[in-house]
Formats: sequence, C-alpha cells, structure tokens
Amino acid sequence: MTDTTFKNANILIVDDTEANIDILAGLLEIQGYTNIKTTTDSRQVLSLFHSFKPDLILLDIMMPYFTGYEVMEQLKSVIPAETYLPVLVLTADITVEAKQTALSGGANDFLNKPFDLVEVGLRIQNLLFARYLFLQSQNQNQLLEEKVKERTLALELTNQELIVANEKSEASNRLKTSFMNNISHEVRTPLNGILGYGSLLAEPDLEPEDRLEYLSMMKVSSNRLMNTISDYMDISLIASGNMEVHNKSVNLTKILVELKNKFQPHCEAKKLSFNLEFPDNYQEIILNTDPSMLRKIISHLIDNAIKFTTQGSITISYTIKPESIELFVSDTGIGIEKEAEELIFKSFMQENSSNTRGYEGSGLGLSIISGFLMLMGGKIHFRSVKGEGSIFYISLPVEPGLYEELKTNKASFTKPETGKPVILIAEDEILNMLYMETILRTTASVIIKASNGFEAVEQCRNHPEISVVLMDLKMPGMNGFDATREIKSFRKDVLIIAVTAFAMNEDKKNALEAGCDEYLAKPASKSDIIGILKEYGFAG
Repeated sequence: MTDTTFKNANILIVDDTEANIDILAGLLEIQGYTNIKTTTDSRQVLSLFHSFKPDLILLDIMMPYFTGYEVMEQLKSVIPAETYLPVLVLTADITVEAKQTALSGGANDFLNKPFDLVEVGLRIQNLLFARYLFLQSQNQNQLLEEKVKERTLALELTNQELIVANEKSEASNRLKTSFMNNISHEVRTPLNGILGYGSLLAEPDLEPEDRLEYLSMMKVSSNRLMNTISDYMDISLIASGNMEVHNKSVNLTKILVELKNKFQPHCEAKKLSFNLEFPDNYQEIILNTDPSMLRKIISHLIDNAIKFTTQGSITISYTIKPESIELFVSDTGIGIEKEAEELIFKSFMQENSSNTRGYEGSGLGLSIISGFLMLMGGKIHFRSVKGEGSIFYISLPVEPGLYEELKTNKASFTKPETGKPVILIAEDEILNMLYMETILRTTASVIIKASNGFEAVEQCRNHPEISVVLMDLKMPGMNGFDATREIKSFRKDVLIIAVTAFAMNEDKKNALEAGCDEYLAKPASKSDIIGILKEYGFAG
C-alpha cells in the first residue's frame, strides 16, 4: 500500500451473506477503493491471505465452516508477530461477550449490524491509516510523525461532517425504532388472536355458537395481519423505488360497488351509515389506471374513515372534470387539527405525536396513498374540521376514450360441454393443496394434482379435458413461470390462474407475461378463487 490516500489498499471482505458483501463493496467503490476481494467461504481466507496480501480484513463472525473467531486464530499462525494487519469485525451479535471475544481474539475494531455506512467508512479509513503508518514506520520514523499530524488535522477538519452525520444517524435510528415498535405491535396483536382463538377451537365440548364466534375472531385477526404485511411491503417498495404501475382498463363503478360491499359489514358493526353516491351525469366510467393501486387507495381512505368515526356516516362519490376524475371519501368522525395537515402523511402517524398509535393499524395508509398517487400522476388533498369530520379527495388524470364501454373477451377458453370443469391444482405445499382441493370439491367434476412444474405440464398433455389450472409459481424442479409457458405452447385454450405467495407488483407482471391469465396472491380465499371461475364461466 503506497498510495497515501489508501485507495489502492488491498481490502478483503469475508461474509457468508451476499447482500452484506454487496453493501460493503459498494460503499468502498463509491469511496474510491480499487482493490477489493470478497468471499462467502471462510475456508478460503488463508489462501486469499497468501495470494491477495490484504491490508485490511472486514470479517463476519457467524459463518458456516469456520466462525470469525476461528479465522482469526488461523491468521495468527501465519502472520508474523511484529506485523500489523487490522481486522474490523462486523456482526449481528450485539452481546458484550461477542465483542470481548472478538477483541481478545485479534480484532482491532468491532461494529454491530445493522451498521451506519458513514461510521464504517470512517473506521475503515482509520484502520487503513494505522496500517499505512505501520508500513511507513519500518522505513521512516520522521514520515510517521508528519503523517500523524496531517491525519490529526484531517480529523479535526471533518469533525463538523461527523456531527452532521451523527444527527442523520440519530434521525435514522429514531425511524428504525418507530418502525420496529410499530411492526412488533401490529404483527403480534393479530397473531395473538389467531393463536389464541385457534387453541380455543381445540377445546373439547365446544358449543357450536362459540366455535362460530372463535372462527370469526380468527378471520378478523388474519385479515388484520395480512393488511399489515401488505402495508409494509407497499411502503418498502415505494421507498426503494421498486413499485411499478401496470395500467389497464378499469370499470370504476364496479370497483366502488365492490368496496362498498366489502366495508359495509364494518360500518354496520359500528352503526354507521355507508353511502355510495353517483353524480347527476352518472355513466359507466372506464379508467386506464392500475386497478390494484386504485383499490388500495380507496380502501385505505374508507378504512381510515371508519376507524376515526364513531357515529354518523361514511360517503363515497366522485366528480368528473375536463382532464381528471376526482373521488372523495367523507366522514363525520373526529376530524384533524390544522397543525397536523402535513404530519398525517408521514409514516406511522395518526394526526399528532400524542395520538400516534391511538388506533389500530400500521399508520402507513396515507403514506402509501401519497406514494401510489405520485406514481399514477394523481394528487391528494383534504378538508377537515376538528370534531366534525373530514373529506379526502384524490384526483386521477383521464385520457381520451374515458367513457368507452369496457369490453373483455373471455370466450377463448374451452368450456366443458356439460357439467363442471376438470381442474388441475399445481402446488408443492401439501396443506395448500388440501385447502384448494377442499374449496373446489363442489365446483370441479374432477380434480387432478401436480406437485411441480414438470408434473403440471405432463398432466396437461395427458388430460386434454383439463379446463382450468391453478398454478403455484414457486415449485421444485420446474417453477410455475416455466410450466405456464410450456403449457400455453400447446394449450392456449386452458385458463391458468397464478395462486402464489409471490405478492409483489413485479411478480404479477412476470406471471402475466409468462402466460397466466389471472393472478391471485396467497392467502387466496374461497370467494377469490370461485369469483374468478365465475367470471370466466367455469362456476355457477
């Protein structure tokens, strides 16, 4: 290492997780380091030490084959005692014992995961500087003293940068704490309901009415847990820039009626009237937009309205404007203070910090709505009076042909001449297979099963009477994407419905591009599956 900027230093990264290596290597490359070697196999460290001759080792602790402690012991046997080779330990083990063991075993510095990248960069600089000084001290003691002064001055000059970085780190830590507290509450609470009522259902001599009540409570808890997971996935995709919009023709009236029917029982349970009002110039509205995002946006608004309203009514309606359509959801709930108008669109917040987490829910609804609308080219605003209620407005741009009739051709799929369809279930998880087999028992004339993509393709070749395929996407051997492509190459008339735990927008896009005709994310209910079969004429 001869470059005084340390950018030509040989840096070896040892971590069994590729994602961690990518983060560290990316950081080093951004900072200008040019000689970086990585490995996920701790058995290769000694060989790399001899061939690569590292100036610094970034070392994980918990790894297969050899732990970080064992790797340091091996290095002791080949590194001369008078040689200084810095080792920076980066580990998820936050115990004092782990830190003490690492430092006593030969580590020069220690950081816990998840680590702050600014701090990692500074520690790497410091360790490389110490390495540089060691190498120089072997030749020129005077140079050592001069570089110490230079480095001290550099550290003083960057002190203000460290203060700013520390402030950002503290803000990030506060957000992480808020996120962890929120997710802990919103996952554990419904999970407790699922496990608790599930155990009660196993009680002997359970009265039928009690069994129905417990099943109802399990369903409520399950839906809440699924909504929470969906919210966290959505906000993560929005924040990372990985959420994509997939536009198609959407019947707005149908969506509004569908959501009214979905939320009507919730309003009735709170004795609220729930109104769906159409404008005076009402007609069937066909939008070119992302139907999944639109449903989630309106669902979040309705859910919030119900949550914060104890008496009165909820109303959904829309107005048609020259270049946009404006939907609104109004309520007679608690209302929002003027000072809270900006705050409520931040993650995990409910009006103000004193009321944060005052009501159940992820606290991400309005953040998700804002993110979706930004991607869709729409906007959101609201009017509210504390103690009287709120009206939230969302506007979406419209294109020529907005009012054209929605035409869907679903006649290209072969229907059974008489009776019920033959259905193939392609699923490698036995419990999911049994569940789908149970709910389709009265809908299908015959149910054929396949546990991987190869079997699904073979069954379709051997049974031309198959009309419908329920296709899992993640299966051993041949996955559902490849199986769908193969089946569609010789059976374009078979209806293939992806029923999968791959629940990201990109997964849906990939499934449809592979040839799936419809897409359902697990957990898929009986009404979801039967609803699609009815839509295509395969169920009464």
